[in-house]
Amino acid sequence: MESLQLTISLLVSSLIVLAIRHHRSQITFHESKIYHDARHVPPTYPYIFPLLGSLPLAYLWDPKSFVLNSNNWFQARQPIRVKVPMSEFFVIQGAENIKAMFRNSAACTSIPFVKFAVERGFGLPARAVKLYDLDDSGGGHVPHPDSSVEARNRVDYRTHQSMSRFLIGEGGSPFWHRFADYATTGLCELHRRIGNGGEVQDDLMQLVGDEVMAPFLDAICGPHLLRLNPRFLEDFWEFDHHMPTLLKGIPRLFSLGAHACRTRALDAVKKWHNFARENYTAAALSSDGDDPFWGTKLFRERHAMFLDMDGFDRDAVASEDLGAIARNSISATSWTVYELFRDPELLRKIREETDSCVVTQSSGRIQFDIDRLLRLPLLQSVYAETLRLRMHFYLIRMPDKVDMAVKDWMIPRQKVIVTSTTAAHMDRKAWNTGFNNEHPVTKFWSERFLTSAAETGKSTFSVKEVEGSWIPYGGGPRQCPGRHFAKRQILLSTALIITLFDCDFLEPGLELGEDPRNFGMGVAQATRKVPVRLSRR
Repeated sequence: MESLQLTISLLVSSLIVLAIRHHRSQITFHESKIYHDARHVPPTYPYIFPLLGSLPLAYLWDPKSFVLNSNNWFQARQPIRVKVPMSEFFVIQGAENIKAMFRNSAACTSIPFVKFAVERGFGLPARAVKLYDLDDSGGGHVPHPDSSVEARNRVDYRTHQSMSRFLIGEGGSPFWHRFADYATTGLCELHRRIGNGGEVQDDLMQLVGDEVMAPFLDAICGPHLLRLNPRFLEDFWEFDHHMPTLLKGIPRLFSLGAHACRTRALDAVKKWHNFARENYTAAALSSDGDDPFWGTKLFRERHAMFLDMDGFDRDAVASEDLGAIARNSISATSWTVYELFRDPELLRKIREETDSCVVTQSSGRIQFDIDRLLRLPLLQSVYAETLRLRMHFYLIRMPDKVDMAVKDWMIPRQKVIVTSTTAAHMDRKAWNTGFNNEHPVTKFWSERFLTSAAETGKSTFSVKEVEGSWIPYGGGPRQCPGRHFAKRQILLSTALIITLFDCDFLEPGLELGEDPRNFGMGVAQATRKVPVRLSRR
């Protein structure tokens, strides 16, 4: 009995000590929000267990609710330090803090996080992964002065630069024009194929995904990836679905399906690579530098670039190229089309806008004036709102050689910084929610990015007022280089679909949810299929 009483007494005493410690840490944390000297390390988020730190168990069940919980560290208005078991990181939220981080992020490296993604997600072989570990040259054009890495082995810098040159430089124009042509051709063929009676489609989201992804792949990779691998789209979407399992590092024995679909996707890329190597000649080059075997010069140049690096072989190049096939803008198009077809009045208004951009062709095939399309206020607002609501991603930075200033705070070098796009996009203090808060940030509102001019009453689109709060493409030197193409692709694909087709939902009133398993990995995946009847307009 005495032993039991002693045990209970010790337990109660321990709980009291922990409670007092937690209370004191909360007081210290909240006081530091008001009183701090310039350039101090941010305060630590309160936790109870000294050795364990914060235990975000709720994140495992409902990550989105965890991030948006008002008592969560992602809701802090200032930079904070978070201690978790075996590690710690810094969280930066709030528009002004985020803008300050972007301004100073040239001092950051992305190598640990890129390495994590290509190794776990895309199966980069260990001999190539090692090069990421050795690359201490930094992300700038001029390598760090204390780095001894050969120029050809600057894997992080060279990979990012090749993609930026292609998407932002002169290579992006022929790629875009091919995509526009292929997407128009494909959707016009679907329009012809379904006939006058319409056609039941099992899933609107998948239909849009396939109809937009196929021309994207043909435009960037050339026609032979899909020709040689007719199942590639199916395998790619299955691989994308299993990405959370792969990133968790679950052993192959316990995740056979995830590893099998990744292997099929990689084998398809290798088959295309082999065909391109065997058939490409300089005579195949077009005036824009692209060719029908490698597609864009991006992949032809990447192939030579990677094989020039230590540890890289053909298997490694396939992993890198599979990782270069982005699906976020494709998924965003599916969500945009879903929102328009479920709201007849909004659909009518958008069609009024897009119809004004149709260019008549002698062949009768539809074509849009893309420059006018990109200036449509309501369509742009729908695009921006879709990304605000559906983009769930963690922007991760790490100061490399020096500490990084974020306003009045200092983030120590070699410490991870995490910013949640979800927390920024759902910040009620930052967003227009209507005159009487009738449009909460948790719901889609097509006019959230519109302002009306007092003189004319005309609506204009702008994201300038929400800089640091609308961050679907990140920011700073490593802002997504594909953002301009993504906007064009989403707007044109949406305009084509709503102009060519009518769509009736077979389950009226369907509210489509987001799959929590993919939270934090980009544009949300839908929880279920959306059966529809698609008919000619």
